Amino acid sequence: MNNKIEHLDFAALAELREVMEDEFEILIETYLHDSAERVIQIQEAAKARNAEELSRAAHSFKGSCTNVGVPVLAKLCMEAELKGKAGDLDGIDELVTSIENAFTEVSQLLKEQI
Repeated sequence: MNNKIEHLDFAALAELREVMEDEFEILIETYLHDSAERVIQIQEAAKARNAEELSRAAHSFKGSCTNVGVPVLAKLCMEAELKGKAGDLDGIDELVTSIENAFTEVSQLLKEQI
């Protein structure tokens, strides 16, 4: 899953760059900072086996990933959100690891865009 095309929606990023102009870099930096916090929230909720908090944190992260053009990470967050809503935390540790790994990859790729 180290394919840039899978991790970033370059059309969405190009559109954001056009709309945001000089603020694009600030937008990406803000996304990366906020996302790091959201990953921590997801990790803590999973560790505590708090399905409701997991769902809330994953939902919030999914939205920002979708807005910035990060589809793989958005999909993983949707899976975590649905698991949390269902109260089904089987396999959540593996899913959280996938979210962490995808965020690490996405962070590097987005930094290359600014």
